[in-house]
Amino acid sequence: MSTGTRPITQHMPASTAAPFPIWLLLVGNGVMMTSLWLIAAGGMSAKILLLGFWAIMLAGQGRRIVIPPGILVGLLMLVGLLLVVASGSGAMIEKLRLIGNIMMLPVGSAVGAVIGRACLRVMMPALLIYLPLSSAFYITHEGLRLNQPFLSLGLFALCSVTMAGTGTAVGKGIGVVSGIAILLSQTRIAVLAMLVNAFGLLRLSRAKTWLLGFVVLMTVGVIASQVLPRLSMTHSSGRLLFWRAFADMWIKAPSTQQWLGFGAGAVEDILSGFASFSAFGALHNDHFRILFETGIVGASFWILGWIIMIWRIRSSRLAVCILLSVALTMVTDNTLNYGHYLMCCGLAAGIALRSDKANG
Repeated sequence: MSTGTRPITQHMPASTAAPFPIWLLLVGNGVMMTSLWLIAAGGMSAKILLLGFWAIMLAGQGRRIVIPPGILVGLLMLVGLLLVVASGSGAMIEKLRLIGNIMMLPVGSAVGAVIGRACLRVMMPALLIYLPLSSAFYITHEGLRLNQPFLSLGLFALCSVTMAGTGTAVGKGIGVVSGIAILLSQTRIAVLAMLVNAFGLLRLSRAKTWLLGFVVLMTVGVIASQVLPRLSMTHSSGRLLFWRAFADMWIKAPSTQQWLGFGAGAVEDILSGFASFSAFGALHNDHFRILFETGIVGASFWILGWIIMIWRIRSSRLAVCILLSVALTMVTDNTLNYGHYLMCCGLAAGIALRSDKANG
């Protein structure tokens, strides 16, 4: 779930981004690099650094933010969901983890909308250093796959902002490379999300767009079907079995649990009892996870928040496509656990909204 903000700019056009002083750029890049390297360590430290830094950046812009009624309703949905998580059952550490995960996208979108393109100079350099150093192919029964698909997808989202309109050659080049990395990961939902994101870049009023787009899509599709066979497979990787099991648990649960959920962390606790947990890892459906852990009440806040957010940013097709791509990944993956990806997409959507408002 996410919310947007409407920035008030003073002494400068909305299309420009207030440049960060060099010391802040250095600190920001250092914090982002540290948070990325802490991912491998697990736990919450990486996300605390990431969310804390951008929350502080947003707080520093407090005087430039106004909250119109539509955004206020979205914020109330977010607060309602967080209260359901906080007041529900489950360990405190699991509640804090889920709350932090939920906050990534709203904070990112607010920062992007208020601060603008200056955010790219903090987030992108860290990713451009980290991804080449941490990326590697690993062998599966379906062939070689490149790791880090969602970090590459986050980088693609940031690049899509630079590619919009008259994007720079460097931004377009990085976007193409990140897109290739996503294809090489053979992660089907990541590839679909990339296509949804890329749709926001198309100028649909031009015949050239349709003709060239069709040729490129067909060419890439034919090549991918031959070189990347996993992308054309239709198996569910065992997800349906677990979804059915959890659906049965929810249906048979007492009405209190159906309305208020089983509590933060309940999904992983239950999954740990399955023999194939080590291979499957998690539920791979964040929308269902929200329903299971926060109940009908929490899921209602979740769904209404998404609807309000999409409606509020409808003036920017790119912003809508970026956030729809996030919602899509949540259907078959554990996107809420990917804090850096969510932050990147939030920043990109906010920047796209800000830019389209300034140009429109």
